[in-house]
Amino acid sequence: MIWLSWRQQRTETLITAGILALLAAAFVPMGIHLANLFTQQDVARCIGRDTPACYATISNFGDRAGILRSLTSGGWFNLIPGLIGVALAAPVLLDVENGTVRLAWTQSLTRRRWLATKLTVTVGTALVAAAAFSALFTWYQGPLNQVYGRFDDFDFQGIVPLGYVLFALGLALALGVVLRRTAPAIVVGFAVFVAARIFDQSWLRQRFVTPLSGTWRQGSEGPKLFGPHARDWILSEAPSDKGGHLFTGGLEVLQSCARNLGNGVKALDQHCLARHGAGYTHAVWQPASRFWEFQGIETALFAGAALVLLAFAAWWLQRRAA
Repeated sequence: MIWLSWRQQRTETLITAGILALLAAAFVPMGIHLANLFTQQDVARCIGRDTPACYATISNFGDRAGILRSLTSGGWFNLIPGLIGVALAAPVLLDVENGTVRLAWTQSLTRRRWLATKLTVTVGTALVAAAAFSALFTWYQGPLNQVYGRFDDFDFQGIVPLGYVLFALGLALALGVVLRRTAPAIVVGFAVFVAARIFDQSWLRQRFVTPLSGTWRQGSEGPKLFGPHARDWILSEAPSDKGGHLFTGGLEVLQSCARNLGNGVKALDQHCLARHGAGYTHAVWQPASRFWEFQGIETALFAGAALVLLAFAAWWLQRRAA
């Protein structure tokens, strides 16, 4: 039965392997280049140091790595775990749609054994694919993580891709056993996956744990790119007064506080800004030390939802399929 399940799923598995191979072919050379650039420019010595020399070093590294960073920051790679999950659900759903599942159940094969074997092979393949995806991007992001922090591309690293793939797989299976149509189940399942990921990334994730906040005099050390908070996840940062109340004075105040330093160079007068309630910066952030805590919470959410969906699909097939 395991061998038969593998044969039925080999096309989708080979497609998944092909996608991962293409990603590896693209990102392995770029990762090697990124690591060499990090070493050649001695970026490690400047991490967490706010000096003019280190500012120039990290800025230069960021500029030269900008094209590589844009490949993952665009968000398109967020779709890959979803595509893997719904694709691997297709063989099971085709069995249900075509009615071949009923034939299997008449060949001295119980529904429970059929379900256990099918789900074991499918879930196992999905987890291996997700682990390979995560390993590739975690390795590639290594130098960038040291400079910008692991929150910078949170979705591609650690254990969360496993939760994403399982969630997409569970969605497609749960919808498919009810609809008994493979294509609609895959399309709708993928759409729901994308909606859930957008909601999580844009609103839910930052609320997993109460963020930290603080107020600094402008020009002093705060959660910015080159200081000790360089790798934190900055949720918001805006001008404020000493009490952290956000500045609402508008462009007119900023223009009135601009001072000409000569040679066409202008700077904001801090005393003038303070009089108008904008001499400070108020920031809200999640510290870099919470990365694995957030990974655990998000993986538990998506994997937990996946287990519920898989359990529902198994129950429906056992009790309702005929």
